[in-house]
Amino acid sequence: MTNMLPRGRGEQILAGHAAGKPVREIARTCGHSTETVRNYVRGHRIPGMPAARADDFAPFAAYCRQRLDDDPHLRAAALLAEVTLLGFPGTRPTFYRALERHKLQLHPCPDCHIARISGYAPLAEASRIKPSPLPLPASPVTGETLASFLNRLAVASRTSTEALPEALPPWFGIKARWHDDRWQHDQLIPWEDDAAARLAAISGTTATAIRNALPAFGSLASQPARAGTACRHCTAARRISQPVPVHLPAHHQVCLRHGIWLSRTGTPQFSVSGCPGIMAAERQARRLLRHSTAEQLIHARIRAAQEPGGPAAQLAWKQRTHALITSNSRTVAESCPQELFAAAGYPETVATAASTITQSHGTASNLH
Repeated sequence: MTNMLPRGRGEQILAGHAAGKPVREIARTCGHSTETVRNYVRGHRIPGMPAARADDFAPFAAYCRQRLDDDPHLRAAALLAEVTLLGFPGTRPTFYRALERHKLQLHPCPDCHIARISGYAPLAEASRIKPSPLPLPASPVTGETLASFLNRLAVASRTSTEALPEALPPWFGIKARWHDDRWQHDQLIPWEDDAAARLAAISGTTATAIRNALPAFGSLASQPARAGTACRHCTAARRISQPVPVHLPAHHQVCLRHGIWLSRTGTPQFSVSGCPGIMAAERQARRLLRHSTAEQLIHARIRAAQEPGGPAAQLAWKQRTHALITSNSRTVAESCPQELFAAAGYPETVATAASTITQSHGTASNLH
């Protein structure tokens, strides 16, 4: 229960203040600290009422909501690590209670579960099998999900995804049961090199390429990611016709090579190449990583997007919105208006985020 002063004592403090007594004199007379007296005279505390406890999680609620929206299979432990880097002081139980209090729910996916790996020894079964290359080689797209790459391998070789595990160690079956490709279990990590080598052998690529491209092998492990789809022009250049599910760096919004807005999963991508300001904003956002972490950039960008812009910003937003609508198909504009609006306001969002980061960086420098 929160400590509080008796109602009469609180009213005595307010009466002394109303009579013009200084805070220090009131504190000395009542036997309380000057901070307590100031809380009453400033209205921060009310006589007879417990003091309101500050919500340490509130500044990070919007960040968590965005991250869970961007990466539906993000685990609580990974999200806690991100907000801790941003300055959240709470413990793990405090974090879980805060999620419940702010009605933030981790993605309820009934198919997701951690496979049992007690006594796991993949080489005991797989060492007898020497994988043979499939008829048609295939290389992974950067950030591609393991399920997507295995499916493309099966399609290219005219076989089934069920037949592929016969040539691969049980490591793949365990990873496939947990939809978060970035989940790295201590008992699986020692066998990643063997798994990468075997996947490389059947796909006709190298183990280095496998490890660098697929998040299931630890790529992107050091930074926040979001679920999305690879740039359609990038995949088309590699003669891949179907959409490729990928884990993108969470702070990337635009494919700078082709000027494509990387919409969230389930919404169509569209061109922003006709809006130089959006392209410049993406370059600026990536340069900000020289002065901040990815978590700080995302947090600053989320807060910036919530701030209302002035008349000039509103006019620029309308002009970009019109340019995006006229330069893309009507279907795109009608199917993902929120993505289109977000892209139109992206330059102002990044500019505000950059100002926030620069100010905080300057403050930190002055403190040192």
